[in-house]
Amino acid sequence: HTVRRQSIKRGEPRQMPSLPHTAESTVREEHFSSRRKQLEDYLTKILKMPMYRNYHGTMEFVGVSQLSFIHDLGPKGIEGFIMKRSGGHRIPGLNCCGQGRMCYRWSKRWLVVKDSFLLYMKPDSGAISFVLLVDKEFNIKIGQKETETKYGLQIDNLSRSLILKCNSYRHAQWWRQGIDEFIRKHGKDFLTEHRFGSYAAVQENTLAKWPVLCLQTAHAMFSSTPFFFIRLSPEIFMKRPVVEGNRWRLDCILKRKA
Repeated sequence: HTVRRQSIKRGEPRQMPSLPHTAESTVREEHFSSRRKQLEDYLTKILKMPMYRNYHGTMEFVGVSQLSFIHDLGPKGIEGFIMKRSGGHRIPGLNCCGQGRMCYRWSKRWLVVKDSFLLYMKPDSGAISFVLLVDKEFNIKIGQKETETKYGLQIDNLSRSLILKCNSYRHAQWWRQGIDEFIRKHGKDFLTEHRFGSYAAVQENTLAKWPVLCLQTAHAMFSSTPFFFIRLSPEIFMKRPVVEGNRWRLDCILKRKA
């Protein structure tokens, strides 16, 4: 901490703000609004100080990560630490080869909820381990009977059943309600099937027109003239749900065509 204090740039706030000393039980009802303002000012001052803002305990308390406020990733849902069970993939080769609870592993991960997907990251490095897309089979179950886990939470889509373990039933209920309400509000277009069997809704008045039949588009790239260019991530799956491994991943399709 001494090294950190000495390395703080000049001009940055250095003095630790103080919380009100009055006990909560002694605050009168007419003073609640001013008390709330004091707490807001305290948190604001804390978050203006890089040393405290970037501290993992602060980020966990506020519920934010390095992906929270990236505009292109969509609106921010709830975030936090969870215990994730291994397995649950519906893609051959990605599941544990054994059977029963002895084969499962539990890992601590940081779960991020967005409008069209959920992802979890490794807490030490921030590396994204898995992305769970919101699709027409997206569903959330809670309880030991459904998940075979005490205080368990199960999130399903077409490619995976993700099992989470919470600290209590109330904690599991908080995650379930937070995810469900956020997805229903911001990602409802991905919960139903659209024309031509597409997972995405038709977007009007947009600068970029995404082809609904992605496979036909990929084929047209090699069979029609003049050529045109599509800027896409090479890891995107052109056919969903993902039930045949990486066969329909864009870079694998291009490799076969080449």
